[in-house]
Amino acid sequence: MPDSYVKIDLAALEHNARILTTKYSEYKHFIGVVKGDAYGHGYEAVNALQKGGVDYFAVSSLEEAKALREHNKEVSVLCLQPVSLDRLDEAKALELTLAIGDTDYLKRFIILTKNNKFKVHQQIDTGFNRLGFKDQKEIKEAYDTLTQNGHTVEGIYQHFATAGVFDPHFDEQAKRFVELTSLLDLSSIPMVHMGSGVALLGHGKFPFANTTRMGLVMYGYNIAPTSYGGGMKNKLREYRDGYYRRKYRLSPVNKDVALDLIPAMTFKTRVIQTKTVKAGEYIGYDCAYQAKEDMKIAVLPVGYNNGIGRQDFGRVVEIGEKLFPVVGEIGMNMLCVKVDDSIKTDDEVTLLGGEITLGMFSRSSGLGLAEALVGIGKNNVRIHNS
Repeated sequence: MPDSYVKIDLAALEHNARILTTKYSEYKHFIGVVKGDAYGHGYEAVNALQKGGVDYFAVSSLEEAKALREHNKEVSVLCLQPVSLDRLDEAKALELTLAIGDTDYLKRFIILTKNNKFKVHQQIDTGFNRLGFKDQKEIKEAYDTLTQNGHTVEGIYQHFATAGVFDPHFDEQAKRFVELTSLLDLSSIPMVHMGSGVALLGHGKFPFANTTRMGLVMYGYNIAPTSYGGGMKNKLREYRDGYYRRKYRLSPVNKDVALDLIPAMTFKTRVIQTKTVKAGEYIGYDCAYQAKEDMKIAVLPVGYNNGIGRQDFGRVVEIGEKLFPVVGEIGMNMLCVKVDDSIKTDDEVTLLGGEITLGMFSRSSGLGLAEALVGIGKNNVRIHNS
């Protein structure tokens, strides 16, 4: 077994997909977002997610599409970023669905594809201000241009910038989508999709949307908005949310959605050495940590090269069902943990999984949830269990 590794539970991915596609069966299509090497889980994840009911997949680039096709040559794949026009033959060979959201790109695309037709999804920019058409007439003209030139407009979509819990931007984007697409007959477009997993869990289905996109939630993380709980600070947060909801007349939000999801990724390593450090001695680079008392430490063969970052905001690891704190600066390939006398060389260490949730892991690193998964998934040996 490698000194450190990431274990991916494919059965958990299939389970999660089935839970989601069953609970939200009012949608006709489910697009699984597998960019970033399936959020660090590897493209082996695609077949498991497909077994659970995901019927379409989304990547960010041709390189990701090629990696996906090594594991599944049949499933439908949408490339979310514009494919370079000099690589359209590669896209065709991969049977990709293309995203188009720019008039200049479209004009050149039409010239270059007179004998090479594609399925496309039109990108609509409702306020994210990244990719997509922002003008109502341009959207209609693009749709007409594509269909008149033999391409199939299979889908149309936008992307939410916020979760819409207490800000008006979510509702404004939804309203803007309706306005921008008002010259089209949305009911004639096979796939209309609005947002991400947090939008799926936190908000009801839009009547014109028949497709949803799912990312982080498929991998086992319930990202639905949650209630704040007790305490004065949380009461103030609830008051703030209520004030903004009344002020902006915000749409309802689903909180504390019950979902039987299983995190598919665990991150393991081992103790490679233990030693005693005396009071007053320093540990690690820059002498950043000084022992206040005699203590025992365990050295682990992981560091920021393994995707955990250099920050340490109260990071702990699990050894033998106990939690132990990281001490000293995190190096490229090693870190130290303050332990007790029960810990010995070669003991298994859990950095993600068990008592260490993704929320704990990401907060201790100063990383986002998806950022944390991608980093550890790409920088360690991956073992896939079915």
